[in-house]
Parts: sequence; C-alpha cells; structure tokens
Amino acid sequence: MTTKKRLWIGLIGLLICILGLLGTRYDASLYQQPIIQITQVKTTDKTKSIDDYQNQDTDVTQQVTGTFLNTTAKGRSIQLQNRYTVSQASSFRYYRGQQVYLHQDTTSHRYTLSEPKRDTVVVGVILGTLTLLLVVMFNRGLKTILSIGLNLLLFIGAIRLDVALGGRWLLPLMGGLAILLTALTLVLILGPNRQFLVSFLATISATFLALLISVVILKITNDQGIHYETMDYELQPYKTVFLAEVLLGILGAVMDETTDISSSLQQFVLEQPTVTPKQLFKSGLAIGREIIGPLVNVLFFIVMAEAFPIMLLYLRNGNTIAYTLSRTMTIGFTQTVISAIGITLAVPVTSFLASRLVGVKTA
Repeated sequence: MTTKKRLWIGLIGLLICILGLLGTRYDASLYQQPIIQITQVKTTDKTKSIDDYQNQDTDVTQQVTGTFLNTTAKGRSIQLQNRYTVSQASSFRYYRGQQVYLHQDTTSHRYTLSEPKRDTVVVGVILGTLTLLLVVMFNRGLKTILSIGLNLLLFIGAIRLDVALGGRWLLPLMGGLAILLTALTLVLILGPNRQFLVSFLATISATFLALLISVVILKITNDQGIHYETMDYELQPYKTVFLAEVLLGILGAVMDETTDISSSLQQFVLEQPTVTPKQLFKSGLAIGREIIGPLVNVLFFIVMAEAFPIMLLYLRNGNTIAYTLSRTMTIGFTQTVISAIGITLAVPVTSFLASRLVGVKTA
C-alpha cells in the first residue's frame, strides 16, 4: 500500500475518531439512567485515617453541583455530596466538566452519584486502535478487525447459551467454541490453505492435549494447593469454570505460536524447495525453542500484573508472603503452567504436521 493511501486512511480514521468522541460526549439523551455534567466541585472536609497496620489514607467530602443532561429533569441543576478516599480504592473523585451517572432510590426518589460516564474514552481508544491497524496493515488489519468482531459475537452467543442451559455444559460448550474460534480466526488471517490446516490441527491438538494432561494431574493430586474459591466472584462449579478459563487461555498463546512456526516453515520451503521433511521438522523445533521462552514469560508477566494490586492489599493488611501468594497467585500460576505445557507441545506437533502437509521433497 502506498504512502498516499496510508495518509488518506489515517486522515479518515482521525475524522471518524473525532466524530466518535463528539458523538459519545453528547449522547446523554440515548440513556435512560440519569446523567449530569458537573459544573462545580467544592471540597468541604478532609479527614486523615490510619488503620491497625499503619496504612494511611484521607477521607475527602465533596459538594458536587451538576446539570441534568437527560430525562424529564434535563437542564435542572442539582447538588450532591460525594465522599471518597485519596487512594480511590473503592470510590471516585469527581471533577468539573465530568459526566456522571446518577442512581435514584425507588423509595425516597433521592439521587446519589453512581460512577463516571466513560464511553467517550472507551470509544476513542477503540477507534484509535482500529485506525492504527488499518494504517499499518490495511488488508490484514481488516481481517483482524473482522475476526475480533466475529469471535466476540461467538463468545457472547456461547455465554448466553451456557446461561440458558443452566451452566451444566460449560466445558463442552467452551471446547466447541475453542474449535470454532480457532478455525474462524485462522481462515480469516491465513486463508484456506495448507498453512491454515497445519496451524489449525496443531493448535487444537496441543490445546486439548495440554488440557487433558492438566486434568489428569489435578485428579491424581486431588487439586492440592489450588484455591478455586479465590476465583473472581466465586462462580460455581469452581473447577469447571477454571478449566473453561484455562482452555481459552491456552488457545490464544498456542495459536500465536503455531502460526509463527507454520509461517516460518512455509517461507523456508519457498526459499529452499529441495528441503526434506526431516530438515523441515528440525527447523520447526529450532524455531519453537526460540519462541517458547518469551511466550511463557509473557503469560507469567500478565498473571503477575493482574495479581499485583490484590497482592499489595493483602501484604499491607498484615498477611504473610506465603499466605498472600496462596490466595492470589495459585490460580494464575496454575494457568501459566498449563499454558506452558500447551506451548511446549505445540512445537513438535506443528513441526511434524508442517513436515508432512507442506509440499516438500520426500526423498
């Protein structure tokens, strides 16, 4: 794609971003929940507090004045009180010009501040990301956007079906979803060719084999040391939800790896038409060894980043490091280990399939 076309795509994307920001800034009339725009904020009180573990915080009281942007009260001014802590762990600090949702009590009909209206920020980030994708890689960017949209629809459909079935078929449902997501994503990105076939078969094989191995190990060890009850929202049945979560987690990492290896081997065959299946298999193993380390580390860093805030909360409330890790890291660490198994298995599986399915010299 020429530089001129990239420039035009960038300008059109920028225009769409601006229209999206303006549209979400002035879309309050589309909401049924009351929304106000803050016109004035005044701090009326500050109180410092120290808990038993010497954690310090400050409680602040704000007097917030705002104007209704929707409902029958549109245009009317209202004054409300807001209390927040400087840490803002479970509260919000409000600013002039901010748009905020209100909650109305069904009995007293009194309004209270609920939470900030964030659709402008969310839409801006999404449109900006899509624009960058199209500018950097137009054709592949379009396929990526399309695959994300279709995958999201499939995922939402699977969740709704699981709810309708009462959660009794969660794991088989997620297994079927994993196969559909893999096929859809790879056929859009790679096209219906041999590389797609290699990546698809390798991804599904490595993913489900890793899940099977993990189920067997968990059964043998009676799930010792794994605190399923620490999962978010304590969804039941714990283990089934955990395995479904792990299945989708493995899928993304393994799919990325198998695509990289199959693409590299496909290019290798184009450059060296006389390469034999044995040489191709060894090349795949060599490529895989270079990918495994970074992929596993990326997964571990994601788990660490996700657990970091809650780990600090546990430690600052007098808990030991051992207890903190057992309550915050066992689920994430187990997911990383299972994903690492899938990533490791994907290397020989992809290399073997590529050496047999890609057109190479057999003698």
